[in-house]
Amino acid sequence: MRIGIVGLVVACGSSGGDDSEESGSTTAVNDATGSEDGATMPSSSGADASSSSDGSDDAADSGTTGAPLPCGEDPSLTANEQMLIDMPADSWTTAPMSDLVTVCEPVAEEFAGVHLVVGCSAIVSAWGGGAWDPLHRKMLVWGGGHADYGGNEVYAFDVATFAWERLTDPTLPPFDVDPLADGNPVSRHTYSGLQWLADRQRFFAVGGSMAEGGGGTNVTWLFDVDAAQWTNAAPPEPPPVGYSHSTAYDAATNTVLLRVAQSLWSYDIAGNQWSELMNFGFAPLWPDFEKGGDKSGVVDPTRGIFWSFGSGDHLVYDIAAGELVHLDWVTTGGGVYDNSADLPDYPDQWFTTGGGDIIRAGAPGVDYDVKADAIVAWSGGSPYVLDLATKTWTTTSADGAPAMPTATGTYGRWRYASAYNVFVLVNTADDDVYFYKHTAGCGEG
Repeated sequence: MRIGIVGLVVACGSSGGDDSEESGSTTAVNDATGSEDGATMPSSSGADASSSSDGSDDAADSGTTGAPLPCGEDPSLTANEQMLIDMPADSWTTAPMSDLVTVCEPVAEEFAGVHLVVGCSAIVSAWGGGAWDPLHRKMLVWGGGHADYGGNEVYAFDVATFAWERLTDPTLPPFDVDPLADGNPVSRHTYSGLQWLADRQRFFAVGGSMAEGGGGTNVTWLFDVDAAQWTNAAPPEPPPVGYSHSTAYDAATNTVLLRVAQSLWSYDIAGNQWSELMNFGFAPLWPDFEKGGDKSGVVDPTRGIFWSFGSGDHLVYDIAAGELVHLDWVTTGGGVYDNSADLPDYPDQWFTTGGGDIIRAGAPGVDYDVKADAIVAWSGGSPYVLDLATKTWTTTSADGAPAMPTATGTYGRWRYASAYNVFVLVNTADDDVYFYKHTAGCGEG
């Protein structure tokens, strides 16, 4: 199956973009934290592709002979897209009848052997992640893995039509190896290992717990949405990633930051090279920063800061300086985080800050709001907003929001879509897709 580019221009919107071949056998990585218990039973703001280098839209695209249309008055928008732009600030809405399971279930019935124990709902519920594709204006979701679901098909939620699409057919078993016999990636728990790469216009994936056996994989994959084709990047020295990792894409350096339990890595996309930035297995960073639980990453592109939240992770890393800067980012509000009880024998590593409700949450959804210059996080009910200028957390409206996230975490299924200035949330595979509007109007940047 192929997917065409959605032919629309949002005058105030922006678009970002995402690549990778095979290194033979892959490394199985054990889950040191036990986050897999019970498994046998989740952007940066690049310039819009339709915009010129100075930020103005082409007159031909905007349907005018001069300046672009005012924000929210693009005639090419569908009614669904216009509705998202017109949402009031601090409000929620849903795309009705938009559950993923109804699109997946015929696949599980047609392709023998992919259902495994749980089936289609496990694409989300079994530690599944996602990424926002600003080129096609679609939410990409990919997951399954271990004993939960063996299908490796990619799904996309089209915001223009409020409909799910299946972009690929599943590979049939046997599983438990990456890549599979046909050269495609095995289904896996994807955690926070999925991103959209603006430079390559590709969907990126690394790590996860493979279908059937549950072993870890460290293969780096790139997916071409238009061609519906995976490529194994095969970097020469892949990182030791398997489970419960967090990632984020940094457009300024054209890299992916990867946080695993004991180390921090960077993937140079153009050079197809992984490099270790920091190791947390030794004092003075150990034991505070040895965090194996489920977490999510985000880059603040304005300041060049990589954040990782979840399961007690409070990592804050200055990309240009190459150093941890959590002591410079003590925040207020949002619940207290205090690690002294976790580290009774290491008082030199005690740290207290705000944002404890998100830092302690299991793999919360986190993304950067370019218009508000804020990190907006969600782990059920009210979103949490970190104003990066004031270093203050606040909570916003829970009216219309899912009360709880799926038990295994949200990861990258909470994403900021700058074209509409909304956050897109895929909470479960058998529920509607949700949208949260933090500030009014369409996007910027």
